Amino acid sequence: MNVLIVGTGAIGTVYGAQLGVAGHKIAVLEHGTRTTDIKRLGLVARDIARNDSAIIHADVVPNAGGNPYDLVLVCVRAEQLRPTTDSLKELIGNPTVLGFGNNPQGRSSFDRTLPGTTYLGFPGIAGSICNGVAEYLRIPQQPTTLEKGSSRAVDAFAAALTRRGFRVSRTRKMDGWLLYHAIFIASVAAALSRFCGNTLQLAEDRAALRLMCRGIEEGFRALHRRGVSGLPLNLRLLHLPILRPFAVRYWRRAFRSPLGELGFAAHMRRADEEMQLLASEAIAQLNGGYSTRHARALLTSLREGAANIRQDSSDAL
Repeated sequence: MNVLIVGTGAIGTVYGAQLGVAGHKIAVLEHGTRTTDIKRLGLVARDIARNDSAIIHADVVPNAGGNPYDLVLVCVRAEQLRPTTDSLKELIGNPTVLGFGNNPQGRSSFDRTLPGTTYLGFPGIAGSICNGVAEYLRIPQQPTTLEKGSSRAVDAFAAALTRRGFRVSRTRKMDGWLLYHAIFIASVAAALSRFCGNTLQLAEDRAALRLMCRGIEEGFRALHRRGVSGLPLNLRLLHLPILRPFAVRYWRRAFRSPLGELGFAAHMRRADEEMQLLASEAIAQLNGGYSTRHARALLTSLREGAANIRQDSSDAL
């Protein structure tokens, strides 16, 4: 199939390269110096853990309307989604437009007048661009998650990833999945922000970890009470209140590992505006009252950059 990649940070580069190696024809929407590098080097992705590289040629195109595409993979940050959709109104035919990243507003963040049909998904990697190369790690606990529906293009994407050794999960509840993920990632980012993104310092502060976990629990519970479905099973089990001591130990180990830096802190530092947007969207989903006060305090500290997590930590003991 013909694929257009919109946004060529680590996510767009890794998944574009995997699709290309799987035999699909890849084009990249032109944007700044990053696509200048792609003209010279191609899409280059290196799995750090496996020391395995995928390198493909990709056509860099000036607009979305030059050719018909089967799949348009939109890999931009949450605050960039609405401006990005303006550039996609030139799409030809009936493409599948796949929003692929943090997006608590779900389908509503895409202009309804866009050609084709919009689907949602989320990557299962963490990475960054270094000298034109996307260096990444696969996240064992988080498979690439794609919306289940009647899109042959999304089915082909899932099949290509599976052939390339990526774990893939399918769900019909992707809008809810993204809301739950916004609660989760904004809570983690808020905890990290109080330590200037230092994962090792957060790992050593058990009170901060307990507050982070309690905020996640309250946020998940608020969505559940509103009838929102889609919470991944692993996060639901990890953040049951009765398992909070286990969750604290789990996150302590995670933040001490390379994934803590690459998967959380590095992205948080690059995407401050996105993290604040996620916090605002998450706060809007919370019910009032005592039951969400830890989640509200935690998320507000990220949105406003003012509260000190250590001052609130005693509430989570």
